[in-house]
Amino acid sequence: MKKYIEKIKKYNFEFKHIAILFTVLIIFEIAMFFIFKGALASFIGNTQEWYQQYSSDRIVNYTANSFEMLIETLRLDEDITPTERKKMIQKFDILLNQQSVEPDIEEICLFVLVNNNFEIIDDGEILFNVLIDKNESVLPSKKRYKTAEKLFESVKNDLTNLESTQSIIDSNKVFHSFIPFLPDGEFVGVMYVKSKPNFTLVTKEFIFNYDDIAFVISILILTGMFMMYLISSKTVKTRDKAQHDLYLEKNEHMKEKLNHEKEFIFTKRIYHAHHKAEKIIGFINSDLNLLKGDTEIVKRVSKYSNYIARIIYDMKWYEPQISTIRNPMFNTNLNEVIKFIVNNVFLRLSINSAAFTIQTEFDEKFPNVNVNEFVIWELIEPLIQNSISHNPDLTLTIIIKTFFDKANRKGLVAIEDNGKGIEKDLLETENNVKRIFLENTSTKQGANKNYGYGCFIAYNMVKRCGWNLDVENLSQGGCRFLINIQF
Repeated sequence: MKKYIEKIKKYNFEFKHIAILFTVLIIFEIAMFFIFKGALASFIGNTQEWYQQYSSDRIVNYTANSFEMLIETLRLDEDITPTERKKMIQKFDILLNQQSVEPDIEEICLFVLVNNNFEIIDDGEILFNVLIDKNESVLPSKKRYKTAEKLFESVKNDLTNLESTQSIIDSNKVFHSFIPFLPDGEFVGVMYVKSKPNFTLVTKEFIFNYDDIAFVISILILTGMFMMYLISSKTVKTRDKAQHDLYLEKNEHMKEKLNHEKEFIFTKRIYHAHHKAEKIIGFINSDLNLLKGDTEIVKRVSKYSNYIARIIYDMKWYEPQISTIRNPMFNTNLNEVIKFIVNNVFLRLSINSAAFTIQTEFDEKFPNVNVNEFVIWELIEPLIQNSISHNPDLTLTIIIKTFFDKANRKGLVAIEDNGKGIEKDLLETENNVKRIFLENTSTKQGANKNYGYGCFIAYNMVKRCGWNLDVENLSQGGCRFLINIQF
């Protein structure tokens, strides 16, 4: 049993499979209903035919026997009084009008052999004259029996020679029965009975019983289908659990794949950070040549070195600890950090230094932040560089502003330019993030594929600081990066 159960478990049942199964069962039920109905109709038809044949023969035999017994009784009486004669004629009339008593009988008459000819008699007095008084003067019947005469001609020889009952059934299921009339064993004629036995009551009873049976069978089938549904539901739940477990397993594989992709991304970030470090190292070497006890230069070189240390630290960790980014021990003046980046990084460039200008508007009431100043350097520098890199053919003006809303305890850092702005497709959101902040998203073209990391790194750094970063195009041209800080 366990072996068969294990084989069944290999099949994966879907809801559509259950629906198909139920549909097939319903079709089979309908087909069974029609097959059973056809079989019942055939049974009723055969039973009806047998019953009608039996009923017709019974009526004919009963009527013929009644006539024979009555005639035999009369022949035993030597003297028949007029009163008795009248009573006997009435009895003959009653038997010949049997159809008025029996609803299944439509016609009754006698084909009596008179002067070697068969004459039709349907009157009691005429029958009495012929059979009892032996009067061979027969008056013709007032009623015409054309069908009886025609059928009698077809079976007359069998009736006279074999003296056996002959029955003919027409297309309307009407029985035409001919039985030899043999009072005292003497063949004197043939009795004809036209009957149509009624089978309505039996048919109604069959149909009523069939409806009961069909109802019971339908209930049983529906109950079975409901039980199958419960079993199928249990099977589907088991299948869903297996699929859930499989999903968890696939999720683990996806995590491993994601880790590999992170390692690949980390390699690209190393290249990006290495490029920045090379630039700063050049500044350090330049300042070292001028170092002659100048305290300002020493401070500047120290900041450069610390920035390089931070970059190297980020190269070691794909996701650095939050405590190394924001911590109560950090007390950074955001205005001073931005001022240092502008004066000692971007305005010290010897190449294309006249291609852009940087203006600053600082809010002196802007409070210090509990964020590592070199992390701020890492997120501010790419945003300024983005404006410079994407507007090489323009005389660019970059404005950096800080603003503090004391009432709402909100700070704002805005970096805007008068360049050509950001393409509309980069401002569209994808998974609730604007495309410009996604990895490998850039308008730069060329063989070097290490583009699209500046804004991506800045966006992730801002998130780690607990701040928000957004970007928009200005109506007069250019764009604006907005860093929102909640104190």
